[in-house]
Amino acid sequence: MQSAEQISESNSSIASGYAQVKGAKLFYEAKGSVDAHPVVLIHAGFLDRRMWDEQFSLLASEGYRAIRYDQRGFGKSDIPTEKFSDIEDLAGLLDCLELKETKISIIGVSNGGKTAIDFALANPSRVRSMILVAPTVSGYEYSDPNEEKLWAAMEKDWQAHEAAIKANKISEAVEIQVNIWASAAKGETRAKIMQIALDNSHVQIHHPTELQIEPNPPAFRRLKEISVPTLLIWGDKDVSGQISLAERVQGMIPGSKRLLIHGADHIVNLSTPDLFNRVVLKFLAQQSANA
Repeated sequence: MQSAEQISESNSSIASGYAQVKGAKLFYEAKGSVDAHPVVLIHAGFLDRRMWDEQFSLLASEGYRAIRYDQRGFGKSDIPTEKFSDIEDLAGLLDCLELKETKISIIGVSNGGKTAIDFALANPSRVRSMILVAPTVSGYEYSDPNEEKLWAAMEKDWQAHEAAIKANKISEAVEIQVNIWASAAKGETRAKIMQIALDNSHVQIHHPTELQIEPNPPAFRRLKEISVPTLLIWGDKDVSGQISLAERVQGMIPGSKRLLIHGADHIVNLSTPDLFNRVVLKFLAQQSANA
């Protein structure tokens, strides 16, 4: 079941509503012709669908059906109270939007990239292509002690983050997290990220991943099975451990392409939107031509 509200906007419309999935309602928005190729945008693990404001409108204007949603526990979607699967949630959302038989493209940032990978492995026939932006991956294993040290370099920041949470200084904890993952964001962009993160500050205390059912076997051991065209993007201003992870994941997905964007942090679509948008549109156009 789903409820949808039609909102007029210029010469196009946004369909918004709640998709009833197993154990929760997920808030979504869709823009563009229902007959156009669907592109699903999945947000990072401390933000929500609003991080895609620019790309959401751009994709619709370029002839795609742009779909964005709040993952369970974020934005307007229900906060989880029981074990759940982001894979099943995305499948349920697509079913509600009558896209069960339609191949989609997915663009996911960070934890959103993890969801994209997991979904593509579980439902290869439902995916045309993926753009993974600084993704995480279930079951990730360090390549060697040197890689582990790259993540250990963040220990001081994470200790400060945890200390702020324990002291119930949630706004401070949010700011520390934004400083880590959105280091290149300035002015209005930083203010936007901060506001979205503050609106989702409850995840600082109980993150939805605490109730996440992880795929078994984990995706990291199955990356070689991914057969859809895949582009990985990351920024040179991202944390060093994440850069190493993205490089390894790209090397393990057969035929995947990579792009390092200079001046971009973890939230690439917001820190370098113009270049990001051009790259995304070019990649999607190539896949449409090959479909």
